[in-house]
Amino acid sequence: MTADFIPKRPHKKSRGGCQTCKARKVKCDEAQPTCTFCDKRNLKCVYPTHQEGPKLLTPPSSSTSAGLPRDASPFGDDEVAELALTTQCIIPPWTPPPALVTSTGSLSLTDMRLLHHWSTVTCNTVAIGEAANTTLQMVVPQLAFENDFLLNGILGIASLDMERLNPDSQDMQKQTTIYRGRAVADFRRALTRIEPGTRNYEAALLMSALLIALYSPNPPTDEDELIIIKWLIFYQGLRLFFNMSSSPKIMAGSVAPFFRRELTELKIGPVVPKVLVRMLQVMDIMDPDFLMLEHYCKVLDDLGILYASLKQDGLGPELYIRVISWCSYIDREFANCARERRPRAIIIMAHYLVFVKVIRGLWWLERIPDRDIGNIVKSLGPRWLEYLEVPLRASMTTDKDEIAALLLR
Repeated sequence: MTADFIPKRPHKKSRGGCQTCKARKVKCDEAQPTCTFCDKRNLKCVYPTHQEGPKLLTPPSSSTSAGLPRDASPFGDDEVAELALTTQCIIPPWTPPPALVTSTGSLSLTDMRLLHHWSTVTCNTVAIGEAANTTLQMVVPQLAFENDFLLNGILGIASLDMERLNPDSQDMQKQTTIYRGRAVADFRRALTRIEPGTRNYEAALLMSALLIALYSPNPPTDEDELIIIKWLIFYQGLRLFFNMSSSPKIMAGSVAPFFRRELTELKIGPVVPKVLVRMLQVMDIMDPDFLMLEHYCKVLDDLGILYASLKQDGLGPELYIRVISWCSYIDREFANCARERRPRAIIIMAHYLVFVKVIRGLWWLERIPDRDIGNIVKSLGPRWLEYLEVPLRASMTTDKDEIAALLLR
């Protein structure tokens, strides 16, 4: 199995038509100030406006404002819609921050303190592998000074890290919310200015991945929420960015070490648990999941790679990096089944979460496995318990070696 994303060529569509034509689903000739369709029908012709919201102010840089004009965006309508889904379906709209904490033309003392924490502490606890950590420490801050969304993103993650170390600090919680909101607001605005091969493209690649760490530790807004579903949506957005450029170009760029999906070659084939194979074998032909059988089987093969890696490499970075990047292999069809909370899909995700639980050194995912496994078991009920024995037993212990033995039995 390849360790790189498979790119596709982007297509371009015009999105500069007026709101009236879009609402009526007719082609707009974009005539100004009133298009032909609205002029002939005496309709109000309103073109979309793009207002800039508040930003964290950073030193001026051409990369922040440069890029393609809106009509020349490399994203088509479908891609923009899906990227919007990535940041809007699971991320609430940002509201302006209180006047309590702001930056006025340069980095504030709070910004500088968090940037120092990022470069000395946090950058070593976000990803797996020395090469990825070096990229986060050395390359990311440089890109961040050129792209506000990435700067606010890494400051938000650093703030989350300090919030973890000082859980009673309400000021730090407010600060995290501000950085997170600014990062996403800036990122949404930047989507139509992303040009493959540029530094802002590399910054966008990083941001689409770092969103996972920026939002995973959040207290759930819904007690039945599954964080792992957020991961699948975020990874679909990341895939779109990879599809904008060729894989060799991406893997030759300055951020390539952060996107490695394996450290060693896997010399044994996938090992799929028999209980999950049986779960698919007993599926009735009239079951709605039967049409998705091919996608379920592919995901099981991908999951089998984690079992094979554990068997070959044991607990360590070689396994951990495969676990963290595993969701990037998931296709859209299976991701949609998981979002719909189809039992078989979220059972497979529960088994994946057991692997997440054995990872050491990444604070931002520590509470996710037990919380999500508990919600999956609660939502499915007794009918599906026979397929959830391993996740259930894993959720009852914190001993990683014991969990590894449970996975390999």
